Amino acid sequence: RVREAVVSTQSTGERVLDMCAAPGGKSAYLAALMKNTGMILSNDASKTRTKALTANLHRLGVHNAVVCNYDGLAFPKVMGNFDRVLLDAPCSGSGVVSKDPSVKQSKDEAEILKIAEMQKKLLLAAIDSTDHSSKTGGYIVYSTCSVLVQENEWVVDYALKRRHVKLEPLGVDIGRDGFTRINKYRFDKSMSLTKRYYPHTHNMDGFFVAKLKKLSSAVKTVKDDTQTSDGEENEEDEEEGEEEEDEEEEEEDEEMDEDAGEENGDEVEMEDESGGLTDTDDEVEPSPEVKEKNSADDGVLEEAMDVNESPQNVKKEKRTKNKKGKKSKKENQEKSEEISSVPPKKVKLKKKKAKNDT
Repeated sequence: RVREAVVSTQSTGERVLDMCAAPGGKSAYLAALMKNTGMILSNDASKTRTKALTANLHRLGVHNAVVCNYDGLAFPKVMGNFDRVLLDAPCSGSGVVSKDPSVKQSKDEAEILKIAEMQKKLLLAAIDSTDHSSKTGGYIVYSTCSVLVQENEWVVDYALKRRHVKLEPLGVDIGRDGFTRINKYRFDKSMSLTKRYYPHTHNMDGFFVAKLKKLSSAVKTVKDDTQTSDGEENEEDEEEGEEEEDEEEEEEDEEMDEDAGEENGDEVEMEDESGGLTDTDDEVEPSPEVKEKNSADDGVLEEAMDVNESPQNVKKEKRTKNKKGKKSKKENQEKSEEISSVPPKKVKLKKKKAKNDT
C-alpha cells in the first residue's frame, strides 16, 4: 500500500524516480502497478548494490526501468521534472531490531543526527526533482524503516519549512498517525497525515511514511538557517532560559551578600552605641593579663591551623587540660599539707629531747 501511495491507476506513462532503489523490490512493484509503461529511473549510490538491482529487475521481467549509479544529492542536475519520486531514505534501521539486534548498539546519538542531516538533504533533492505542474503527479513519498522522530517527523517538518509542499493523506487505513508534538519537538499540525508502524502493534517492521504534494518550484526563505526545526528552537529557548536562571541566581546571591554586609554593619553600629570602642575613641593599652590571654589565644589558633582543626575545638581541649592540671595541683597541695601538718607541741618536745641527748 505504501508503494501504491506513489503511483495510482492513472500513473501509466509517467516518469518516476526511485532514488534509493537497491536491491530492486520497490522498482519492480512500481513497474507492476504501472503495467510496464512509462519510465522508472532506478538509482542507487552504491555501485556494488546496483548489480543486485539489475539482476532482480531482469529476473522479475521489468522492461520500463533504467538503472543508474548517482548520489541522490546529484538530482535534479542529472535529471529532473519527474512526475513522482520515491525516497526510501537510508536510515539507522531502528525499526528492524527484531531482525538485527545489533542495531541497538551500532548507532549512537551523534551518528543518528548525522543520518538525519543526510535525509534532509535527500528529501529536498527529491522535492526539487519533482515537476509541480504535472497533471497526474507532483507527489513525493518519503519513507524509512526507523521509528525515531529525528529521522521521520523532524526531517519532513524541515522540508515543509523550506519548500512549497504540503502533506497529503496516504489512503492507508492501518498505522498510527505521526507525531505533531513529542517531548521537546513541535511539528506542523498536518504531520498527523503521516503514518507510523510498530512491530509490537502491527506485527511488522517499524516503518514511517509520508506523502507530500509539490505546490511550486519556489524556495522558501528561512530567517535563521541554524533553527532547522521547532525542536532546535526549543533547545535554544531552553538554553536561554537556563542562562537567565543562572543570572537570577547570581543576582540573588549578590543581594544576600549585601544584606549580610548590612547586618554586620548594623551589629558594629550597635556595639559602638553600647559603649564599645569606635574609630574616634582613644586606644587604651591592654593590661598584662589581657596581653597574656591574647597571646595564649593566638597560640591556640596557630595550633588549630597546624592540626587542621577548628579553633573552638582546640580551645575546648585546652580548657579541659587546664582544669585537669589545676585539679591535680590542688590535690598535690592538699596531700603536702596533710603530711606537713604536725602539732607545734610535739615539735618543741622533739627539740628539747634532742638537746638533752646532746
